[in-house]
Amino acid sequence: MSHQLKFERVVNYDPGQPGITLPAQLKLKEQTIDVQVKVDTGASCCIFERRLGEALGFSIETGLRQVFGTATGTFVAYGHEVTLNVADFEFNTIAFFASDDGIRRNVLGRFGWLDRVMLGLVDYEGKLYLTPYPE
Repeated sequence: MSHQLKFERVVNYDPGQPGITLPAQLKLKEQTIDVQVKVDTGASCCIFERRLGEALGFSIETGLRQVFGTATGTFVAYGHEVTLNVADFEFNTIAFFASDDGIRRNVLGRFGWLDRVMLGLVDYEGKLYLTPYPE
């Protein structure tokens, strides 16, 4: 039995680099920040560096506190409402900003991004197929 999906966009990425890295934007009011993000199907939420939240004007610790676990330990991040743009698809979402300055990775996780899109992946060719999930 075969299945068919239709996608609105194809995003090319470098399959020779670690992870699937995409350009994205975080927006709050008139402030926009360009950022490189990793697609992380194992991440529960979208998590970004503290400095990005501060650049948007957030007082990080006033957000929704959440403890995240990784293979190497735990860390705390705080959620704030932002507009996330990836491949010209925009979503209002809760993005979490790490409390620790040492966390330097930005990830698109399940809640806030993966739950908003349908995606197809051909890693050998460095192609990520995307379309918004129908509401």
